Amino acid sequence: MTRLPALALAIAALAPALAIAADPRPVKLLIITGDEVGAHDWKATTQAMRDFLSAQGRINVEVTETPAKDLTDENLAKYDAYLLNYRQTKPTEATQWTDANKAALLKAVKGGKGLVVYHFASSGFNDWPEFETLVGGGWRKQGFHGPAYAFSVKATDVKHPISAGLTSPFDHPVDELYSNSKMTPGNVVLATAYCDPSKPKGTGKDEPVIWVNQYGGGRVYHSVLGHNTVALADPVLQEWMRRGVEWAATGDVFHPDGSK
Repeated sequence: MTRLPALALAIAALAPALAIAADPRPVKLLIITGDEVGAHDWKATTQAMRDFLSAQGRINVEVTETPAKDLTDENLAKYDAYLLNYRQTKPTEATQWTDANKAALLKAVKGGKGLVVYHFASSGFNDWPEFETLVGGGWRKQGFHGPAYAFSVKATDVKHPISAGLTSPFDHPVDELYSNSKMTPGNVVLATAYCDPSKPKGTGKDEPVIWVNQYGGGRVYHSVLGHNTVALADPVLQEWMRRGVEWAATGDVFHPDGSK
Protein backbone atom coordinates (compact mmCIF):
# COMPACT_ATOMS: atom_id res chain seq x y z
CA MET A 1 0.00 0.00 0.00
CA THR A 2 2.78 2.43 0.79
CA ARG A 3 4.14 2.11 -2.74
CA LEU A 4 1.01 3.47 -4.45
CA PRO A 5 1.55 7.15 -3.56
CA ALA A 6 5.16 6.88 -4.68
CA LEU A 7 4.05 5.32 -7.98
CA ALA A 8 1.45 8.04 -8.46
CA LEU A 9 4.07 10.71 -7.83
CA ALA A 10 6.44 9.08 -10.31
CA ILE A 11 3.74 8.99 -13.01
CA ALA A 12 2.87 12.61 -12.32
CA ALA A 13 6.52 13.57 -12.63
CA LEU A 14 6.77 11.78 -15.97
CA ALA A 15 3.61 13.35 -17.39
CA PRO A 16 5.26 16.48 -18.82
CA ALA A 17 7.92 14.39 -20.54
CA LEU A 18 5.30 12.02 -21.94
CA ALA A 19 3.31 14.97 -23.25
CA ILE A 20 6.40 16.33 -25.00
CA ALA A 21 7.12 12.94 -26.55
CA ALA A 22 3.52 12.65 -27.79
CA ASP A 23 3.40 16.19 -29.18
CA PRO A 24 6.93 17.58 -29.48
CA ARG A 25 7.67 21.23 -30.03
CA PRO A 26 7.76 22.47 -33.63
CA VAL A 27 11.00 22.04 -35.52
CA LYS A 28 12.92 25.25 -36.17
CA LEU A 29 14.02 25.29 -39.81
CA LEU A 30 16.19 27.81 -41.65
CA ILE A 31 15.92 27.90 -45.44
CA ILE A 32 19.23 29.08 -46.89
CA THR A 33 18.83 30.70 -50.31
CA GLY A 34 19.64 33.87 -52.22
CA ASP A 35 21.64 32.82 -55.27
CA GLU A 36 21.15 31.07 -58.65
CA VAL A 37 19.47 32.80 -61.53
CA GLY A 38 17.99 31.72 -64.83
CA ALA A 39 16.33 28.31 -64.74
CA HIS A 40 15.63 28.25 -60.98
CA ASP A 41 13.16 30.69 -59.46
CA TRP A 42 14.47 30.42 -55.91
CA LYS A 43 12.17 33.13 -54.60
CA ALA A 44 9.04 31.30 -55.75
CA THR A 45 10.19 27.85 -54.62
CA THR A 46 11.31 29.21 -51.26
CA GLN A 47 7.89 30.73 -50.65
CA ALA A 48 6.14 27.54 -51.76
CA MET A 49 8.20 25.41 -49.37
CA ARG A 50 7.75 27.89 -46.56
CA ASP A 51 3.98 27.73 -47.03
CA PHE A 52 3.50 23.97 -47.11
CA LEU A 53 6.19 23.08 -44.56
CA SER A 54 4.67 25.39 -41.97
CA ALA A 55 1.01 24.63 -42.78
CA GLN A 56 0.52 21.95 -40.11
CA GLY A 57 2.20 23.90 -37.33
CA ARG A 58 4.88 21.24 -36.94
CA ILE A 59 7.68 23.28 -38.55
CA ASN A 60 8.55 26.92 -37.91
CA VAL A 61 10.26 28.23 -41.03
CA GLU A 62 12.61 31.17 -41.34
CA VAL A 63 14.52 32.24 -44.43
CA THR A 64 17.88 33.85 -45.03
CA GLU A 65 18.74 35.40 -48.38
CA THR A 66 22.01 36.71 -46.95
CA PRO A 67 24.04 33.62 -46.01
CA ALA A 68 27.27 35.62 -45.80
CA LYS A 69 25.79 37.37 -42.77
CA ASP A 70 23.67 34.62 -41.23
CA LEU A 71 25.79 31.46 -41.49
CA THR A 72 27.55 31.90 -38.18
CA ASP A 73 27.91 29.62 -35.17
CA GLU A 74 25.68 31.86 -33.09
CA ASN A 75 22.85 32.13 -35.61
CA LEU A 76 22.88 28.51 -36.76
CA ALA A 77 22.60 27.37 -33.14
CA LYS A 78 19.04 28.77 -33.07
CA TYR A 79 17.72 26.12 -35.48
CA ASP A 80 17.18 22.37 -35.52
CA ALA A 81 17.74 21.96 -39.25
CA TYR A 82 18.67 23.83 -42.41
CA LEU A 83 17.27 23.53 -45.93
CA LEU A 84 19.55 24.40 -48.84
CA ASN A 85 17.76 26.09 -51.75
CA TYR A 86 21.00 27.47 -53.07
CA ARG A 87 23.57 27.03 -55.83
CA GLN A 88 26.47 29.45 -55.83
CA THR A 89 26.49 30.83 -59.36
CA LYS A 90 26.58 34.62 -59.43
CA PRO A 91 27.00 35.51 -55.75
CA THR A 92 26.96 39.00 -54.35
CA GLU A 93 28.77 40.12 -51.23
CA ALA A 94 25.66 39.17 -49.26
CA THR A 95 25.19 35.73 -50.80
CA GLN A 96 28.72 34.40 -51.30
CA TRP A 97 29.71 31.92 -48.62
CA THR A 98 33.02 32.68 -46.97
CA ASP A 99 35.31 30.01 -45.55
CA ALA A 100 33.93 30.94 -42.13
CA ASN A 101 30.35 30.43 -43.36
CA LYS A 102 31.22 26.99 -44.73
CA ALA A 103 32.99 26.02 -41.53
CA ALA A 104 30.02 27.12 -39.44
CA LEU A 105 27.56 24.95 -41.39
CA LEU A 106 29.85 21.91 -41.33
CA LYS A 107 30.32 22.32 -37.59
CA ALA A 108 26.58 22.66 -36.96
CA VAL A 109 25.58 19.58 -38.95
CA LYS A 110 28.49 17.50 -37.66
CA GLY A 111 27.38 18.49 -34.17
CA GLY A 112 23.88 17.10 -34.66
CA LYS A 113 21.81 19.63 -36.60
CA GLY A 114 19.75 18.36 -39.55
CA LEU A 115 20.29 19.21 -43.20
CA VAL A 116 17.83 19.08 -46.11
CA VAL A 117 19.25 19.30 -49.63
CA TYR A 118 16.66 20.40 -52.18
CA HIS A 119 16.88 19.95 -55.96
CA PHE A 120 19.58 22.14 -57.52
CA ALA A 121 21.41 22.49 -54.19
CA SER A 122 22.65 19.00 -55.11
CA SER A 123 25.27 20.87 -57.17
CA GLY A 124 25.53 23.80 -54.77
CA PHE A 125 29.33 23.94 -54.62
CA ASN A 126 31.21 21.92 -57.20
CA ASP A 127 34.52 23.50 -56.15
CA TRP A 128 34.15 22.60 -52.45
CA PRO A 129 35.15 18.93 -51.95
CA GLU A 130 33.71 18.59 -48.43
CA PHE A 131 30.30 19.66 -49.71
CA GLU A 132 30.03 16.37 -51.57
CA THR A 133 30.56 14.47 -48.33
CA LEU A 134 28.17 16.75 -46.46
CA VAL A 135 25.23 16.23 -48.84
CA GLY A 136 25.90 12.60 -49.76
CA GLY A 137 26.90 13.14 -53.39
CA GLY A 138 24.15 14.05 -55.82
CA TRP A 139 24.42 16.00 -59.04
CA ARG A 140 27.99 17.20 -58.56
CA LYS A 141 29.68 17.43 -62.01
CA GLN A 142 28.57 14.17 -63.61
CA GLY A 143 24.79 14.59 -63.17
CA PHE A 144 22.38 15.51 -65.95
CA HIS A 145 18.72 15.54 -66.92
CA GLY A 146 16.69 15.63 -70.10
CA PRO A 147 13.56 17.71 -70.78
CA ALA A 148 11.09 17.73 -67.90
CA TYR A 149 8.17 15.30 -68.01
CA ALA A 150 5.73 13.62 -65.63
CA PHE A 151 6.97 10.38 -64.09
CA SER A 152 6.28 7.91 -61.30
CA VAL A 153 8.20 7.83 -58.02
CA LYS A 154 8.40 4.69 -55.92
CA ALA A 155 9.72 4.01 -52.43
CA THR A 156 12.46 1.43 -52.05
CA ASP A 157 12.13 -1.58 -49.75
CA VAL A 158 14.08 0.23 -47.02
CA LYS A 159 12.10 0.55 -43.80
CA HIS A 160 12.42 4.15 -42.67
CA PRO A 161 10.27 6.62 -40.67
CA ILE A 162 10.16 9.03 -43.61
CA SER A 163 8.66 6.63 -46.13
CA ALA A 164 6.59 4.48 -43.79
CA GLY A 165 2.95 4.41 -44.89
CA LEU A 166 3.33 6.84 -47.78
CA THR A 167 1.71 6.21 -51.16
CA SER A 168 4.05 4.26 -53.44
CA PRO A 169 4.40 4.49 -56.31
CA PHE A 170 2.91 7.93 -56.88
CA ASP A 171 2.43 9.91 -60.06
CA HIS A 172 4.56 13.03 -59.93
CA PRO A 173 3.80 16.08 -62.13
CA VAL A 174 6.15 17.47 -64.77
CA ASP A 175 9.59 17.78 -63.22
CA GLU A 176 13.29 17.37 -63.97
CA LEU A 177 14.48 13.81 -63.40
CA TYR A 178 18.09 14.03 -62.27
CA SER A 179 20.17 11.14 -63.57
CA ASN A 180 23.60 9.69 -62.79
CA SER A 181 23.65 11.22 -59.31
CA LYS A 182 26.72 10.29 -57.30
CA MET A 183 26.07 8.01 -54.33
CA THR A 184 28.61 8.38 -51.54
CA PRO A 185 29.33 5.68 -48.90
CA GLY A 186 26.57 5.49 -46.32
CA ASN A 187 23.77 6.70 -48.58
CA VAL A 188 20.41 4.99 -48.03
CA VAL A 189 18.13 5.45 -51.04
CA LEU A 190 14.48 5.86 -50.06
CA ALA A 191 12.88 6.56 -53.45
CA THR A 192 13.67 6.16 -57.14
CA ALA A 193 12.14 7.12 -60.48
CA TYR A 194 12.48 5.25 -63.76
CA CYS A 195 14.18 7.38 -66.41
CA ASP A 196 12.29 6.57 -69.61
CA PRO A 197 14.80 5.58 -72.33
CA SER A 198 12.38 6.80 -75.01
CA LYS A 199 12.89 10.35 -73.71
CA PRO A 200 15.91 12.51 -74.56
CA LYS A 201 18.82 11.50 -72.29
CA GLY A 202 16.71 8.67 -70.86
CA THR A 203 18.89 6.15 -69.02
CA GLY A 204 16.48 3.22 -68.73
CA LYS A 205 17.39 3.01 -65.04
CA ASP A 206 15.73 3.54 -61.68
CA GLU A 207 17.44 6.78 -60.68
CA PRO A 208 17.78 7.67 -56.98
CA VAL A 209 15.70 10.78 -56.26
CA ILE A 210 15.50 10.75 -52.45
CA TRP A 211 18.14 9.45 -50.05
CA VAL A 212 19.45 9.97 -46.53
CA ASN A 213 22.90 9.97 -45.01
CA GLN A 214 24.82 10.96 -41.88
CA TYR A 215 27.40 13.70 -41.52
CA GLY A 216 29.04 13.29 -38.15
CA GLY A 217 26.18 13.51 -35.68
CA GLY A 218 23.83 15.17 -38.19
CA ARG A 219 21.16 13.59 -40.38
CA VAL A 220 20.96 14.57 -44.04
CA TYR A 221 17.85 14.30 -46.26
CA HIS A 222 18.55 14.78 -49.97
CA SER A 223 15.73 15.16 -52.54
CA VAL A 224 16.38 16.15 -56.14
CA LEU A 225 12.66 16.54 -56.93
CA GLY A 226 10.75 19.82 -57.19
CA HIS A 227 12.23 21.99 -59.95
CA ASN A 228 9.48 24.62 -59.73
CA THR A 229 6.24 25.48 -57.94
CA VAL A 230 4.26 23.14 -60.22
CA ALA A 231 6.37 20.16 -59.15
CA LEU A 232 6.35 21.33 -55.53
CA ALA A 233 2.54 21.42 -55.56
CA ASP A 234 2.50 17.62 -55.54
CA PRO A 235 0.90 16.76 -52.16
CA VAL A 236 2.77 13.45 -51.84
CA LEU A 237 6.11 15.15 -52.47
CA GLN A 238 5.16 17.79 -49.89
CA GLU A 239 4.57 15.05 -47.30
CA TRP A 240 7.93 13.48 -48.15
CA MET A 241 9.59 16.84 -47.60
CA ARG A 242 7.77 17.55 -44.33
CA ARG A 243 8.83 14.17 -43.02
CA GLY A 244 12.35 14.69 -44.33
CA VAL A 245 12.67 17.94 -42.39
CA GLU A 246 11.35 16.39 -39.18
CA TRP A 247 13.59 13.34 -39.46
CA ALA A 248 16.67 15.45 -40.21
CA ALA A 249 15.93 17.62 -37.20
CA THR A 250 14.86 14.96 -34.68
CA GLY A 251 15.65 11.48 -35.99
CA ASP A 252 11.97 10.59 -36.18
CA VAL A 253 8.69 11.62 -37.76
CA PHE A 254 5.78 12.85 -35.70
CA HIS A 255 2.42 11.14 -36.21
CA PRO A 256 -0.56 12.56 -34.27
CA ASP A 257 -1.99 9.07 -33.83
CA GLY A 258 1.25 7.85 -32.26
CA SER A 259 2.07 5.43 -35.09
CA LYS A 260 5.55 4.93 -36.48
